[in-house]
Amino acid sequence: MRLKYDSRPLYLQAEEALSRLIQDGTYRIGDRLPPEPELAQRLGISRATLREALRAFEDKGLITRRRGLGTFITAPVPLIDSGLEQLESLDSLARRMGLVCTTEDLEIREEPAAQEIASRLGIAPGDAVITVGRTKVTNGVIAAYMYDVLPAWVTDIASLKASFKGSVLDYLLERGVPLSFAWTNIIATRADPVVAAKLRVKPSTVLLLLEEVTYTHDNQIAGYSQNYFLPSVFKFHLIRRIVPSR
Repeated sequence: MRLKYDSRPLYLQAEEALSRLIQDGTYRIGDRLPPEPELAQRLGISRATLREALRAFEDKGLITRRRGLGTFITAPVPLIDSGLEQLESLDSLARRMGLVCTTEDLEIREEPAAQEIASRLGIAPGDAVITVGRTKVTNGVIAAYMYDVLPAWVTDIASLKASFKGSVLDYLLERGVPLSFAWTNIIATRADPVVAAKLRVKPSTVLLLLEEVTYTHDNQIAGYSQNYFLPSVFKFHLIRRIVPSR
């Protein structure tokens, strides 16, 4: 198979050609792709162009690279499409969509608040806080890394460890904390080495970060969180309404 003349960038043509090889059954889920020199020759493209196409496939969850073993075709990742108008946990969202959501690498700790965290929570530096870090997996696919920081008035570490089921938001609601809303910043970012290790991706992988401060009905800050989502798994949307002219 050789790519015919096309005005589109070569890597896009290569992506399309690779997709055809999968769709026509030449390669099936679980199959190992040929070595890069062989596959590039088959497609009539350079290895650099092929690598760019494979990188796009990897970001979409269509292939996986296994060190020392090769590159394998994987099943498409289930895409979670959610609106941001309502404050809802990933666990609750997954249940509504019929997905299985599990928690890995759970770390619950009590520590003094650093300056930046203290300013986010409206407390004094050095005050005790509880941190909750975990990797979220939906239908066996790593989907997000979540890191929450709670002020001491919200709960104690023993209660949290005994009752935590995967979601800080759900835990606080079950505990009766009168949560009202969250102020959320939506940020395109790249994975630092720590987050990359949690998500099993390469450092500098593009992620979607939802940075939130959660408030109670009387505007007391109940928590701060950094939620890193893989764009290949998540798509968020907002409903924007027309403002009537005055």
